Amino acid sequence: MAIIIEEEKKGINWFALVSIILVVIIIASAVYYLFFAPVPLIEKIVPTNLQSIQELSNIQLQPGVIINNSKFQILKTYVNPINVGPVGKNNPFVR
Repeated sequence: MAIIIEEEKKGINWFALVSIILVVIIIASAVYYLFFAPVPLIEKIVPTNLQSIQELSNIQLQPGVIINNSKFQILKTYVNPINVGPVGKNNPFVR
């Protein structure tokens, strides 16, 4: 009788293999989108109503007209104004 001793074959650690492949795919896609993907055109980003924004930027505000308006004069103040004073502790080194 002969004794046959075979070496045990180690199985593949599938979890580690899938994890490494997933990490490589994530890093490769991040590098592609950060450095190699085409930049979207400004027309796709900026809304089509850019003309109205241009009109708003040309408006000249006149606070005197607003304050003297009769509808503004009708408004009432329901909240007391905030008294802004020193915040925190007094400085012990200042006399």
